[in-house]
Amino acid sequence: MTSARKSRRSISVTETGKRKIREAQKQSSGKRITYEDIEERLNFQVSRSTIERFFRGKAVDVENATSIVNVLGLELEEVVDVAIYNEIALG
Repeated sequence: MTSARKSRRSISVTETGKRKIREAQKQSSGKRITYEDIEERLNFQVSRSTIERFFRGKAVDVENATSIVNVLGLELEEVVDVAIYNEIALG
């Protein structure tokens, strides 16, 4: 098992990805999108603890990761190891 993923359906952000999602948290108004904001925008389908784990670089379910980055206006492929993502996608 690698640190990049916990199971076959889990994925984590890269170091570059962490910077991208942190940057994406900043809104044009200067206000930051919080973990709670993300949780609310996802209709509480992804827990705040899962969101926090993802932002810390811990592996989460690929569907949850996709939901989180979509709220931030990003694509999953922009913030994760593409080889691991492709392995999961081709499964």
